Amino acid sequence: MAISFGHHGPETDPIEISVPGIAGAHDQKFEFDSSSDIQSDHAAHGIGSSTQKSWTNRGVLDHIYPWIFHYDYLDRVLERHHITSIAISGTIGIGLFVTSGELIAIAGSGGCVLGFVLASFIVVGVMRSLAELVSVRPLSGALIDYPHTFVDPALGFAVAVTYFIAQCLSMAALTSAAARIADNFGPTGSPPLDKGKKVGIVVGLVALTLLSNICGVKTYGRLERIVKWFKILLMVSLCVLMIVVNLGGTGFPKNTSIIDQTVPSSHSENAFPPYFNPAGFGGVLPTDVSPDGKSLGIPGSTGRFMAVWTSVTLAMFACIGGDIVVVTAGEARKPRKDLPPATRYMYWVPLGLYFLASLIVGFNINFKDPNLFRAYSLSNTNTSHSPFIIIIKTTTIKVLPDFMNACFLFSGYSTANTELFVASRTLFALAQQYGNDFMRSTLGKTNNGHTPIAAILFCSSFGLLALLGLADPSFNQPILSLSAFFTGAIGCVYASECIAFLRFKAGLDLLHRRNVYSRDRDPYMSKHYRAHWQPTWAYVGLIGCILIVLFSGWPAIYILHSRHNLVADKDLKTNVQLAGDLIGAYAGPLLFCALYLGWKFWHRTHIRPISSLGVQLYILQERFPGDEETDGVHNAQDREGQTEPRRNGAFDSSTYGRPHGSQESSVQRLKRRAVLAWSLSK
Repeated sequence: MAISFGHHGPETDPIEISVPGIAGAHDQKFEFDSSSDIQSDHAAHGIGSSTQKSWTNRGVLDHIYPWIFHYDYLDRVLERHHITSIAISGTIGIGLFVTSGELIAIAGSGGCVLGFVLASFIVVGVMRSLAELVSVRPLSGALIDYPHTFVDPALGFAVAVTYFIAQCLSMAALTSAAARIADNFGPTGSPPLDKGKKVGIVVGLVALTLLSNICGVKTYGRLERIVKWFKILLMVSLCVLMIVVNLGGTGFPKNTSIIDQTVPSSHSENAFPPYFNPAGFGGVLPTDVSPDGKSLGIPGSTGRFMAVWTSVTLAMFACIGGDIVVVTAGEARKPRKDLPPATRYMYWVPLGLYFLASLIVGFNINFKDPNLFRAYSLSNTNTSHSPFIIIIKTTTIKVLPDFMNACFLFSGYSTANTELFVASRTLFALAQQYGNDFMRSTLGKTNNGHTPIAAILFCSSFGLLALLGLADPSFNQPILSLSAFFTGAIGCVYASECIAFLRFKAGLDLLHRRNVYSRDRDPYMSKHYRAHWQPTWAYVGLIGCILIVLFSGWPAIYILHSRHNLVADKDLKTNVQLAGDLIGAYAGPLLFCALYLGWKFWHRTHIRPISSLGVQLYILQERFPGDEETDGVHNAQDREGQTEPRRNGAFDSSTYGRPHGSQESSVQRLKRRAVLAWSLSK
């Protein structure tokens, strides 16, 4: 039997399909007007319709439109090494290289290490929860799907918008910080770059991030694989270099401020610098590093505790990034197989590398070093900020500081590049899930290469917010405010994911008691990742994120309340700058709450009862490459006797996060229809 269809014209040959015959059946031939079928298929995607032609005014855009707004799903082409590369590139940025100096100035070398460790454990709790969630529901827009499905659609909307805005502003903050690093090239004491050159650097970095993202996800994944190894090599090299410096292998010139000048200036004689332990915890908010010890702070053990806790809130900015693995769920080739181990692997980056790097750099620098960045002081102009650069400048290797500055600049650019990738995929999912018809037909579309060009272009425009840094001669306040917004907003998102996991597990426990489906038995244990020590890890992540959000702005509040008792406070930030810190710290959580309450009251949504979390939410109908078919899955489905209902605005996996094998072209779709028509005719 043969089925032929095609355009009846001179330019297109008919296509024949051979279908296995059935004994005793006569061959049948079906003819289709494929041109009309293709036109109807394009019309369903908003391509080639009369409405679209009038919208583009029947001009050149008629030809461009299908190449930008073609499909409504992403392409599953990312392998596990691509996924981990993208996540590592987005996690290891300039947060560690620059923020560690701020932490050392506030809490001392020991407090810096402890801050990174505590922040890392909060991230571990969130990542272990996400790893199990993504193994069960590896859908595109997964971070939005979990709170939407297991908690409340309003919470899913709040997570989507907050996460999107946070990633866009993080991209701007990283671009601004990278431009700030460019000031450090040249000898110590050289004047900073003029505003024109800084504008050129910012615009150039934004253009590079845009270019690397529109080349397609497969090319982007390959580039990020190179960046991953560059950053890992950079981290290892810095750790080795800090050890060599500490042992005196690079020389140690005179008149340095790295260690106290009252002791010999030889690292071989002073393996640990003064004030490392226990005095390295210091008092909170030191604003003057003069020998008289004048400072604004809380003395004693209370001050040391608050200094360490402040370092935890600041360290969260550097530790965030493992969630990027879940964002790639819609483009992972084998999502159920690759995403859970990649998610579990990612929390070792802050827990291992950050701990080691912050510990080693603390051996070589004093928390009273005047070159360290102090977040609440005005005396931060023309400083290197990064403790690694401060230490390297004291060595006898003259070319090394500029080389490391170039590495840090590239690291900042590559992290901003990843933030654009994450923001565009989040906007794509947001448009498809919660957007109106216009958003779904533009921001919710991909080009013929399954790249969301419209979403990428829209998100890249936020990178120009880095130009706001030009209003501040030292680029400090805009970076601090944007970074604080990012930390507070992502803290709300992380807390929502932990809540979603707790309800996810509560639903499974209910199914277990009903003897329907169990998390502790096959097929769940053989098919999905089962995180140990749950729900303890979820509670660690939830409580930690709530505390981070609540106390992220406390230093600004403390200074505003206490500065009237000071005789002279010229070294402190102005009230306007402190207000910027306060707005940056709490604008994200306030926006999150406003989005949640607004959507909830406008659409009258309700928190989903645990009793309504049926097995259809844990066993998806679609199959992904790499899945293992088991009889237990089908038995559990038969027990419940239902499929997942499609609620208003729910994630429709038929076009949203569909498996790699179902990404069919118009011709493939016609072939499938022909075979279906033949089978129905029998």
